[in-house]
Amino acid sequence: MGVNASWLKAVMAGTLCAGVLSGCMGGGSDELAGSGAAGQAQTGNTRGTFATIVAGGQQPIQVDPDAFATKVYCPPIQLKPDTYLISKYARGKENEPEGLLYQAAVEEWARSCTREGADQTRIKIGFSGHVTPGPAWKGGEVDLPIRVAILPPDEGEAPILSELLAVPVTIGEGQPSEAWTLVENKFLVPQNKQMKIVFGFDEGRKKGR
Repeated sequence: MGVNASWLKAVMAGTLCAGVLSGCMGGGSDELAGSGAAGQAQTGNTRGTFATIVAGGQQPIQVDPDAFATKVYCPPIQLKPDTYLISKYARGKENEPEGLLYQAAVEEWARSCTREGADQTRIKIGFSGHVTPGPAWKGGEVDLPIRVAILPPDEGEAPILSELLAVPVTIGEGQPSEAWTLVENKFLVPQNKQMKIVFGFDEGRKKGR
């Protein structure tokens, strides 16, 4: 039932070329991770103004000056422990199998980075997974809460940013699991500063905690 990793990477690349992040001709790279693996690779810059170079005896060629620029640092991405799954139950039937409304899981994730202006980096993050209805589900839409936090390398420091994202998913009564995908590129951070991306489902405070 897992989401194909190549498929999510294609979604990320397709969104890139659709204009979510400009510069499809610029040599950017995507990092794919999933199933508990944390992204570690650094990615390159994607944007630049193309220049025309005329070589002796040859036709003019288009060269992107940014292709020779220093790679922009792209922070590693990791899943916060024990936040990959949501099990939602009908009120009064918590933890009873017949009271299960749905289970949602995040299964694959990816991130890519591009230079933004002189001193910022734009981070694009993609997630995918499935929602499986339970015996008590009567059909409708659910909003899956995913928190993305970008943190300094040292423990105890305040987050650079933290945002709760909502993923709407419609599932019918008695239907099989429904795939979901979210790609978001709103994250702007200081360029070439050490940090890490941590994410996971965030249902807020629960009773008994």
